[in-house]
Amino acid sequence: MDDDASDFAPTRRTYLTLTGFAATTALAGCLGGGDSADSGANAIEPTSVPDDASCSVCKMTPAKFPDYNAQLAYDGHDHQFFCSTGCMTAFAAVPENFDEAFEGASPTGAWVHDHESKELVDGQAASYVLEMNPDRVDDPMMTNPLAFSSRDDAVAYVDQYDDLSAEDIVAFDDFDRELAEQYRAKFF
Repeated sequence: MDDDASDFAPTRRTYLTLTGFAATTALAGCLGGGDSADSGANAIEPTSVPDDASCSVCKMTPAKFPDYNAQLAYDGHDHQFFCSTGCMTAFAAVPENFDEAFEGASPTGAWVHDHESKELVDGQAASYVLEMNPDRVDDPMMTNPLAFSSRDDAVAYVDQYDDLSAEDIVAFDDFDRELAEQYRAKFF
């Protein structure tokens, strides 16, 4: 056996990366191909954040925050980019507050970075911890709801702190104007 190969010890990150790659590959296989006329209708994907894009809420540059930026897709519109989950959830809750062209619109896709892995995940399926303590996180805008790809990970996060509980975990659809203003009041 090659000595270099015997020195290789897989890490948690290696397993997460391989698992993420396998899941992405499997998902791509499910979304692509097929003879159906609408086979691509549900194939909404995140896009690369342009270097010159401005956050649709605060006007910061999302590309400068690769571990925190987020994006939303809407039918008939270009993707909207955000510096953080706080700005994204504010826009999703009340899009017309930021752009009249989105009045009454609902997102067809959302992507956020998982708080722990920093991987881009489905924002509509994520669990969000309503973290308000800026001393516990180092993200843009100081306070943001923290996205977790699994509810179990969100529960593990809140279990670490006496001032957080399972009641501080919400779904994407729970964001309304009142909750959005908790994070981005100065933009309303």
